[in-house]
Amino acid sequence: MDIGHVLFRPNGRIGQQDFWIGVLIIIGAHILSPLLGPLQIVAWLGLVWVGFAVYGKRLHDAGRSAWLHVLPWAIWLGLMIVAAVFLAGAGVFAIIMGTNGGDPSASDIMGLVAAGGMGLALTGLSYVIWLVYTIWVGLLPGDTSENAYGSPPTGDAATAATASAASGSAGAPLEGEITRADPPGDASKT
Repeated sequence: MDIGHVLFRPNGRIGQQDFWIGVLIIIGAHILSPLLGPLQIVAWLGLVWVGFAVYGKRLHDAGRSAWLHVLPWAIWLGLMIVAAVFLAGAGVFAIIMGTNGGDPSASDIMGLVAAGGMGLALTGLSYVIWLVYTIWVGLLPGDTSENAYGSPPTGDAATAATASAASGSAGAPLEGEITRADPPGDASKT
């Protein structure tokens, strides 16, 4: 596996194993990025590129355009904007209630909780969408032959299994398999 190709180059194709390794690296980097302090935003932007390269090459392997990767980003952005509106609204409402001098009523508190809860629910939904999308991309079957994005990836365990199954179904005998040409009683093949 060429880690530089998997993580940084957007062209070409990668198999399932390389995709999952790339996803684990992305998740690990996201977990560790807060340790960078103010450089965290730079790390996040770099991880956006790495994600585009990893997901894009996996989509290429399945014969799909990497532009499909824009769809979950657009959904995530839309959900984050709506969630921010709900959370900001809840914050403004709390400030108004605090400066009003009066005690908030039960309906005021319920409105505040509902607005905050809706913002958090939308944030959670965005993560569920990313999880489902990641699993879908990771489980997509790759093209076994050359497609518009290049030759099938080599050195990948999933690709090797696919190639082995393809050669077995193409009529080539599998190791240990007895063929008609074998004389009866030939124990060397069993």
